[in-house]
Amino acid sequence: MTAREVVARQEPEIALAAAEARIAWILDHPHMSGWLKTVLRSTAGCDPIALQNDLDMLRHLIMPRVAAQIEIQVAAASIG
Repeated sequence: MTAREVVARQEPEIALAAAEARIAWILDHPHMSGWLKTVLRSTAGCDPIALQNDLDMLRHLIMPRVAAQIEIQVAAASIG
């Protein structure tokens, strides 16, 4: 059983507490990006369904751009 399956079988309150603890760890970590911390703070109190929709949009919009940017950097490094 994977960790994700274990979390999925937990009571929702336990899963929420675990997620909040992970978020708190990120917010307290000095080497995490300011962008990530700002986003995590801004999600407090958001409608979870709207937030899930926004996350899906970000994944569809940002991941292809990031993948292309990485590919360009790798190609440039191999030429250099």
